[in-house]
Amino acid sequence: MRKAVFVFSFLTLMFSTLLLNISFAQKVLLLTLGECVDMTLENNEQILKARQDLVAAKGVLTTARSDEYLQMNFTSWYERSKSDGAFETKDYNGTLSAEQLLLRFGEVPRPVDDAQEQCRLAELGLQSARLDEGDKTRRIFYDIVLAQEEIRERETLRIEIVKKRDRTKGRLAEGRSLPLDLSSVELELADQDLNINTLKRALRVKKTELLQAIGADEEAAIEISGESSGAEFLMDNCIKAGMANRVELMNIRGQIQRQERIVKETFWEFLPEFRSSYRYKDTSLILRQQDRTWDTLLAYEKALWEKEGGRTPELDKWQFSLGLSFPIFDGFRVKGIMQTEEALLEKLKIELVRKEKQIRLEVKRTYQDVADQKERMDIMERKVLLRGETVEGMEFIMENPPRGEKYRYLVVDFVDVIKAREDYLQAQKNYFDQKRIYMLARENLRQAMGVIR
Repeated sequence: MRKAVFVFSFLTLMFSTLLLNISFAQKVLLLTLGECVDMTLENNEQILKARQDLVAAKGVLTTARSDEYLQMNFTSWYERSKSDGAFETKDYNGTLSAEQLLLRFGEVPRPVDDAQEQCRLAELGLQSARLDEGDKTRRIFYDIVLAQEEIRERETLRIEIVKKRDRTKGRLAEGRSLPLDLSSVELELADQDLNINTLKRALRVKKTELLQAIGADEEAAIEISGESSGAEFLMDNCIKAGMANRVELMNIRGQIQRQERIVKETFWEFLPEFRSSYRYKDTSLILRQQDRTWDTLLAYEKALWEKEGGRTPELDKWQFSLGLSFPIFDGFRVKGIMQTEEALLEKLKIELVRKEKQIRLEVKRTYQDVADQKERMDIMERKVLLRGETVEGMEFIMENPPRGEKYRYLVVDFVDVIKAREDYLQAQKNYFDQKRIYMLARENLRQAMGVIR
């Protein structure tokens, strides 16, 4: 009895584990468009690379600005020697030094300026990657939505075709239809099945592409919720968004800010070169110049142990030094520098105006394209309805020929029905293609606006 209970418990445990594994294996990832974009911004490889580029650029900037913080150092050396017929000598030194920047004025040091520019470009690179990958994710998402919608619509049409096939079989059994009619309906059903299966295979590929874009497991089951119709945009808001969000404009504006600073810094060229230092015992106040940047430093240097030439050296109690160099005439060098930098600034401002015009035109053009494609899509949808009604009417007339003198010219044969069905299928294809073109136009507008969500 105990053995039977043990076996039953063991089988129950195994069966429960199997059901649990199946439950986890069948877990479906449910995502909306916003969630897909958020996952892309967090996990996409291109964005992660751009983020690391920014981290590296910030590291370079930290290195370039490291001299703005306290610098401490300890140095030591030891030397022992003996010459022929001379006494043995021992020299040694151990010095502790510290230096702190108190004030910096003049031009921004070149290494700092280069590092700041590199950091700015890395930030723009990250923003550009976020926009590009977010746009890519949105396009894939809407491709999936459109494919799902087309599959649903085609499956609805397939149901109607199956009903039509059943009616045709009934008429064929009653002798009111030809075998060719049934073959035509079977062919229409086969075409619809082919389109549905092709869409399902493409849908699986698109879902894998979406999983890669959002950084999820490629083998995960995924279901998305959303519709192809989106919110309508106002042209003024679209233009404002483009002016505020486009990376190209951000880049030029950043260059203008940097160049305005450089133009202001050219006035430091008029100052003389001067250096100064004052030391009292172990503490010094130093004014140091490099290019057109002046640093005021507080320095401390203390020999903890020191012996040179067999005795301990002694420093003066205090020391002061000053050096000046006044430019009398430099051959208009400073004037040339100012002229060059101001010209570069004006060139950037002109480029900004040109780029703003270009982006405004781009936004307006894509906005109008969205309106055009929306109108075309509505017309295509109307055509599908009309073509469908035409097919139904012609099939009804062919199956139930009207009697009477006034209907003697109302004759619909098999060829007319086949042509109407072909026109209907083509109208379906054109409509689904136009829906994709419309969504592509909407995404082109969002890209022109420079928005992620």
